[in-house]
Amino acid sequence: GTTALATAGLIAGVAGNAAAAERIKVGVHGYHQQWLTVVDQDYDDKSGDPTKSTNLVDQKHNSEICFVGETTLDNGITFGINVQLEANTSGDQIDESYMYVQGDSMGKLILGDENNAAYLLHVTAPNGGVSVDSGDLINNSMFQNPVALLYDSAIGTTNLRFGDNDSGKVSYISPRFAGVQLGVSYIPQFEAGGDSNSSVKVGGRSNNVNNGWAAGVNWTEDFNSFGVKLSAGYLYGDTAADSVTATDDDLQAYNVGAQFSFGGFAFGGAYNKGIEGGSPTARINSSSWIVGTSYATGPYTMGINYMKGEGNPTTSGGKQRLEQLAVSGGYQMGPGVRLVGAVFAYDGEAENNGQDGAENDGWGGTVGFKLGF
Repeated sequence: GTTALATAGLIAGVAGNAAAAERIKVGVHGYHQQWLTVVDQDYDDKSGDPTKSTNLVDQKHNSEICFVGETTLDNGITFGINVQLEANTSGDQIDESYMYVQGDSMGKLILGDENNAAYLLHVTAPNGGVSVDSGDLINNSMFQNPVALLYDSAIGTTNLRFGDNDSGKVSYISPRFAGVQLGVSYIPQFEAGGDSNSSVKVGGRSNNVNNGWAAGVNWTEDFNSFGVKLSAGYLYGDTAADSVTATDDDLQAYNVGAQFSFGGFAFGGAYNKGIEGGSPTARINSSSWIVGTSYATGPYTMGINYMKGEGNPTTSGGKQRLEQLAVSGGYQMGPGVRLVGAVFAYDGEAENNGQDGAENDGWGGTVGFKLGF
C-alpha cells in the first residue's frame, strides 16, 4: 500500500511537470519456443542406479514475456522500463527488471537487474537458426548436462557472467562514434536478478563477490558490403578471503569476439577466459571458444557451430568439459514466426560434480518454432 501511494504521487508529479509528454505506456513483448527433440544419450551420473535412463524423444520449451514501455520528454530524453517474466515456472521467475534513460547524444544509462556492459556489447559466432553459445541446446536442455556450472563459468558461454546473473547494477553505454561503442558497469553484489539485493554481509563477505565492475568495447563497420564486428570485455569482482577457499584472489575474466560478413555469408568466433577468484563454492577457473559460419538467402538461413569449454570451476576439484557441434537451418515463415531445426552432437564430463564424475555424450536432432511478439 505504501509503495502504491508513493508511486501514485511520483506519477502525479511527473505528469504535472511534463504535461506535453505522454505517460509511459507498457506493451507486451517477448518470445515463445516449442521444440521436439530426438537424442541418443550415453548418460552416466555414477550413482550406480541401473534403472536410470533418458528418453529418446522429448518435448522442450522456453518462453519469456517482457513488459516494455517508454516515454520521451519535451527535452528529448527518453525514460523506459523493461521487466522480463519467465513464461514457465522457474526459480528465477523474474530475472531482468530495469529502467533506462537515453538520448541521441548522451548514450544510455541503465539502472537495475540487467546484464553488464561487457555482456551487452559482446560479439560471438553466427548460427543457422539453433544457437550454441549459451544457446538453444543448453538453454532448452536438449541433452542431460553433466557439467555443474554452465553459465557461471566459461564452459557454457563466452559471455562475461561468472556469478553476475543480472545483478542489480548501474551501467552506461555510450553513443556509437566512428563505429565504436563503449560501456561500463558498477556491480555492488554478484547475485541472481530479481533477488532482494540485501546488503547484509556474512563473515566479511557480501554474497561472496562484491564491488565489481565490467567494461566493454564494440566496433562495427561496413566496407563496401564487407561487414566487421569486433568486441572485447573485462570483468572484475572483489573476493574476500574465506575459510573454504583460503584465498582472497579477486575475480577476473575477459573475452573477445569477432564476426565478418559479406553478402549472405558470415563467419566469426569468440573466446572467454576466467582467470581467478570467485565464490566459496564456484571458482571461475575456466575457458571456452566457439567458431561458426552461416549463410542467409531470402527467408532461409543455414550454418554450423562448434564450441568447447573446459576448466575446474568448482572448489570440490576435478576438471569439467563440454563440447557441442550443431548444423542448423531456419525458415522465416512470416513476421515473428520462424521454423528452425538442427542435428547436433555433444560430449561432456565432470569430475567430482557431487556425483563422482558424471558424463554424457551423444547425438540428436531437434525441430522447433521460434515465435517473437
